Amino acid sequence: MEESKKLYKYMGPDIADRFLLADHKCTLKLSYLKDYNDPFEFFLTIDYNQEPEILAYYKEIIAMVTHQPVTCFSKSPLITPLWAHYASNSQGFVAEIDEAALNEWLESQESESSFGDIDYQDTPHDGMQDMLLRAYVVSKPRHVGWLWQAIGSAAYFTKQTCWGYEQERRLIADEKTAVKINEHLTLLHFPASCVTSIIVGAKASTETKAKLKEVATSIGCKYFEKHIGRSSTTPFLLDSENNTHIFNGNEITSTQDRCMHCKEPTHSESEACAWCMIDDNDVKNAANRNTFRMLNNAGILENYLDNFIQIGKNFRK
Repeated sequence: MEESKKLYKYMGPDIADRFLLADHKCTLKLSYLKDYNDPFEFFLTIDYNQEPEILAYYKEIIAMVTHQPVTCFSKSPLITPLWAHYASNSQGFVAEIDEAALNEWLESQESESSFGDIDYQDTPHDGMQDMLLRAYVVSKPRHVGWLWQAIGSAAYFTKQTCWGYEQERRLIADEKTAVKINEHLTLLHFPASCVTSIIVGAKASTETKAKLKEVATSIGCKYFEKHIGRSSTTPFLLDSENNTHIFNGNEITSTQDRCMHCKEPTHSESEACAWCMIDDNDVKNAANRNTFRMLNNAGILENYLDNFIQIGKNFRK
């Protein structure tokens, strides 16, 4: 049996109070393609260097595929730029959502929503130009329909390769499940049981942590706090009992290979990592071997550094 995919939604700390609703549903913001942060998504469907009548026809077809609400996820909970951009520099949180459970609920609502991975590329899709010309020249409904479907799929599920770090997966929703709050805000309310974990950022406030731990308890999902170690640029997670977890590329899993002091994952058989094994003798030895300290004690460090910097400038010239 294939394991269910997990989706990861990055959110700011201001959402902590609004993520779980009173009717035991959770909420996600829905947006429209025109509001997204990549202005070139439609540029990846066809080559725009062609006759104006063809572009006018293309624009006519585009007008029919730009109105579906979308919410975006990542396939990883540990992408540093996403923590920075969407989770307020790690002050927010990530919700882990079971895609199969969410999709089952959407189907129960007779929703025609669909999931899809983003394709990352910098050139138009192969075959789209031929499809466009055939629809323009022949103008049979089926050709227009095939072009309409192809443009919609390419526009919603294609981005430039510079966005590849996001590992994005999108949900195209429909109006049956979209809750329009006002002219500028549309939400998706879905069962809280679809949320399997909540991961709080490394810089989250005590209040945010307490609120989200309460939310996790209410939902019955796992609670993790993200931590930045000293031996690796890859963050790790601690649960409520201080057990260490990692993301292995597919799922969050526990690990026993960790430092007994700082809890960071390790790759050695030692009970402590090298950082935590530093003792007073190591500190004293490091200080004794630092010749800058000797220069400073002799009162000549500042003059030495001025000369050192000047030599460097002359060398670069």
